[in-house]
Amino acid sequence: MQNVAPTHRLNRRSRDFLIAAAAVFLIGAALAVAGIGLHIVSLVVPFNRGFAIYDLTRKALVSLGFGLSFVSMLMALRAVTWKTDHSLAWELGELLAGELDRQFVFIRNVSKRSLGTIDAALVSRHGVLVLRISKRKGEYYNVGGDWLRRRRNGSWRPLRWNPTRDVVADAMRVKAFLKDYDLSAAPVFAAVVFTRAAPDVQFSLRDPAVPVLNAQALINGLSDSYFAEDRLNAATVQRVVNLLYH
Repeated sequence: MQNVAPTHRLNRRSRDFLIAAAAVFLIGAALAVAGIGLHIVSLVVPFNRGFAIYDLTRKALVSLGFGLSFVSMLMALRAVTWKTDHSLAWELGELLAGELDRQFVFIRNVSKRSLGTIDAALVSRHGVLVLRISKRKGEYYNVGGDWLRRRRNGSWRPLRWNPTRDVVADAMRVKAFLKDYDLSAAPVFAAVVFTRAAPDVQFSLRDPAVPVLNAQALINGLSDSYFAEDRLNAATVQRVVNLLYH
């Protein structure tokens, strides 16, 4: 199995975003300096009719300049913290690589503007399997699309983080994305995967909306769904891989 991630493209995106942040900072700094300069050297005397507009303009320049400078700092922070890989997905990919041949392509950290960020997608002749991966510990109860987690006192509370909702949304975006490229026939599946095994993580299921599995049981657990039959030819598989990877 090929365990890959579009790190080069994501690194380039991070670099481009950092350059954009620098440009925004320079524009903001220039506007702020202009506004401050108009305060230091007043070009309109206070008793002039146009002074109110002049005063409003120079204050707006200062505010806008500092505002853009602040935005540029947030952009720079986002650029330097851009996630270029997904460590959990890499671990899962390495686990699956020992059991799946090279016809399978496991793409980590799929990230596109139209898709957002997806933990991982397994692409093969069986179709596209979109995965939401978690290393959380605890005891969970999944009913349909709802999740509960057992407290230390034994009671159950709703889980704020809903992996079913997240992975279904990811799969729907992938389906719509592929449809835009005339690949609507490519089947898209979804699953929630916990990388930890019992007793660190335990879950009870009742009519789950999507399969919920431990990483070690992923292939066997999906043997009657995703892995049940071949649905795509090699050329279509390669097209899907190219679209999600590049």
